Amino acid sequence: MNFGKKHKVHIESGMSTLSDIIFMLLIFFIIASASAVQNLSAEIEKPSAATGKENPAKISVAITKDLAYTLNNNATTKDAIVAQLEQELASSNDKRVILLVDRNVPTGETIELFSAIQNIGGTPFIATEKAK
Repeated sequence: MNFGKKHKVHIESGMSTLSDIIFMLLIFFIIASASAVQNLSAEIEKPSAATGKENPAKISVAITKDLAYTLNNNATTKDAIVAQLEQELASSNDKRVILLVDRNVPTGETIELFSAIQNIGGTPFIATEKAK
């Protein structure tokens, strides 16, 4: 006598519903993390530093928000700035170069100039405002 085997209920969970739930959770967390990163970057308004000291570098390069370049308060072009900096650094014992970059200048512009200064033997510093 086998009474239990005929009327036994088989409970099986389908893997397709489980994978759907995991996929939906994955999409939710991707969207949530993307919006969190956008909110974080929107809060940054200008470069500032809580600590630091004054750097009396003799050579200064400024980039305005219109991408106009100046070397020691003399207007120049982006193409000519590296050659002029190389001449300035060759005639100076102080290899420090202070970068005065507007906060609206794209980061790529700043990084290109920063690495160009390093390649010609200078030591670049980025000027910031003291945090309030």
